[in-house]
Amino acid sequence: MKKTSLLYEIADFFLRILAIYVMILLLMWFTNKEMFWNWFFWGTVFIVIIFSFFLLFKKQNKKRKDNLIKEIERLSLQDNVNNFINRSGREKGRDAWKYIDYGFNRDKMNIFLKTLKEDGLKIKNVDDLEYILTHFINKKEESLLRGGINNDQKYFNSLSGKEFELLLVRLFESMGYIVEHCGKIGDQGGDLIINKGQERILIQAKRYSGSIGNKAVQEAVAAKNYYDCNRSVLIGSSDFTSEAIELAKFNNVRLIGKKELQELIQKYLKESWT
Repeated sequence: MKKTSLLYEIADFFLRILAIYVMILLLMWFTNKEMFWNWFFWGTVFIVIIFSFFLLFKKQNKKRKDNLIKEIERLSLQDNVNNFINRSGREKGRDAWKYIDYGFNRDKMNIFLKTLKEDGLKIKNVDDLEYILTHFINKKEESLLRGGINNDQKYFNSLSGKEFELLLVRLFESMGYIVEHCGKIGDQGGDLIINKGQERILIQAKRYSGSIGNKAVQEAVAAKNYYDCNRSVLIGSSDFTSEAIELAKFNNVRLIGKKELQELIQKYLKESWT
C-alpha cells in the first residue's frame, strides 16, 4: 500500500470536512437563509485561517527539507545518497516508490533512512527521504542532459580530478553500467565501482598530464580487493610507463589509456576529447 505524507493526510482530512460543510450550506440555502449567511461568514473565516496555517506549515516543512540537503553536503553524504540511487533505484514492483525512471523498495528505503540517522543526519521519516532522493535524482538527470561538464571543456587537462571522475560516470552510465562513486579523501583507493549483471569492476581514474606509473596500478589492485570487485580497470588521460604496463599484466589490471578513452567517449557520448 502506498504511504502518504502527513501533509497530504492533513490536506485530505480538511477537504473531506470542506465537502461536508458545502453540503450543509446547500441544505441551509433551501431551508434557512439567515442561518446560511451566518454559517457562510464564519465558515469562510475558518477556511482562510486553516488555509493560512496550511501554507505556513508547508513553507516551514520545505525549508526544513532544504536544510536537510545542506546538511547532507556538510556531512559529506552526497556519495552515500548517489550510491543508494544507483544500486537500489531499479525496483519495478507495484509497491515501490517511483520517481521518473527510478523505483525503490520501501524496506531498503527504511534501512537507508536508519543509516542516514546513524551518520548524523536529522531526518525524520520516509517522506524526508523521498524529498532527498527527488533532489539528487533531479541533479543527476540535469547533469546527464547538460553533459555533466561544461560542453566547451573538451581537453582532459582542463579538468580537475573530480571532473574527470564525473566524465567517467557519464561514460559508464551511457554504457549501461550502474555506477557507484567511492572516491574520497582518506579512502582505500579506487574512484568508481561499476556494476552490470554479475560484474563488479573497480575503476581507478587518473587525470595526469604526464605518464602514469606503478603507484596507480598498485592502488587499483589494493582497491579491487578492499571493495570486493571481480576485476579492476585503471583509466588515465595520458599513457602508461612500461613498468606500469608490466605490473598491470602481472596483476590482471586492465589499462585504458588516452587513445582508447577518446574512442570510448566518442562512441558512447559523441564527444571529442583531447
